[in-house]
Amino acid sequence: MARRRRRSKKAKKDEAAGGALLVAAVGIFWIGSWIASLSLWVSIPLGVLVITAAVLIIKAVHDRNRKRTLALQDLRALSPRELELHVAQVISALPGWRADATRGSSDQGADVIAVSPRGARVAIQVKHYTGNVGNAAVQEIVASKALYRCVHAAVVTSGPGYTRAAQELARANSVVLWGPEALFQLQAAAQAGTAPSPAVLPG
Repeated sequence: MARRRRRSKKAKKDEAAGGALLVAAVGIFWIGSWIASLSLWVSIPLGVLVITAAVLIIKAVHDRNRKRTLALQDLRALSPRELELHVAQVISALPGWRADATRGSSDQGADVIAVSPRGARVAIQVKHYTGNVGNAAVQEIVASKALYRCVHAAVVTSGPGYTRAAQELARANSVVLWGPEALFQLQAAAQAGTAPSPAVLPG
C-alpha cells in the first residue's frame, strides 16, 4: 500500500484554523440565537448568515492550499533542464532583471546566470531533488561564483530543503538557499511587477 504524503505544517495550520473558525461560527450562531431569542425571525437568518460566511472562508482557505499543491506538483513534474529554464524565465520576468540558462553538462556548477538591474551577477544552481540537497551543491556554486565573475550565489531546489551541513556552508559563504516557496515568491513578484526581496534574490 502506498504511503500517504505527509501534509505540510502550513496546511495543517490552515486546516486547524478552518476548524477553529467553524467552531467559532457555531458559537456565534448560538449566541446570536440567545440574544435574539425573542424573535425567531431574527435568529434564523443571523445563524444562516454566520454559517454561510464561515463556510465560504473555509472553502477559500482550502482552495488556496489546493492551488499551492498543484503548483508544487507542476514544478516537480518538470525535467531537470525544464526546471533550469523555468528559473531563468521567472527571473527574466522580474523588472530590470535578465537571466540565461547555461549549457547543461558544461555549466561548471552554475545552471543559471542572472543579472540585476544594477548589473550585479548572480550564479544559481538548480537541483531537481525529491530529498534534501547536500553541501556538495553549495561547494559547486561557490566555485562557479568565481568562475562566472558573480557577486552573489544561490541554490534552488524543488525538494523539501537542505541538509544541516549545506545550510552551515551556505551561511559561511553567503549563498542563498531557495526552496519552492522562494520560487513562488519570485513568480508573484514578476506577476505584480515588483522588485524581488533581496533576501531571496540579492542584486
